[in-house]
Amino acid sequence: MGKNKQLYLFDGYNVINKIPELKRFFPKELQRAREALVDYLASRRSCLGPDCEIKIVFDARNSSQDLTRQQTVKGICLLFADPGQEADDLIIDEVRRQYQHRQIKVVSNDNKIGNHVRVFQARLLKAEDLVGMLNPVKFSRATAKGKVCQKINSVDGDDITAELEKLWK
Repeated sequence: MGKNKQLYLFDGYNVINKIPELKRFFPKELQRAREALVDYLASRRSCLGPDCEIKIVFDARNSSQDLTRQQTVKGICLLFADPGQEADDLIIDEVRRQYQHRQIKVVSNDNKIGNHVRVFQARLLKAEDLVGMLNPVKFSRATAKGKVCQKINSVDGDDITAELEKLWK
């Protein structure tokens, strides 16, 4: 597994709470919310990059007891924290184990996660930034007239620059 293969780690319930079309299921229909997040990411996977791995981490205390600790659905790895363990700690451990071997982007609005993963050179994305990356720009009259409707965030700008550098070499 090369340094170029990116790992996206999602703070599952945190991200669900920030995406309006998924938030409606939370917390009453946890299984449906998890499935909706998997569908959301699977359908937009190409926006994250051609060679990436996706892992979504969930707290066990919010899941049914019959869930296995790790499962793969639609090519996306789902990790469930052990009882008594928080998803935050599992995400931080995963970053600590893998940061020297690959580029890691962690998607969470949680300050504890953000403060810890930066130490290991992982890039932190807020859930709102992720939604902007994964949803195509909606066209309007302003777009048709050539006006810019949406600014490119710094993460997208870095990714565009990296892709252009590859093409120009």
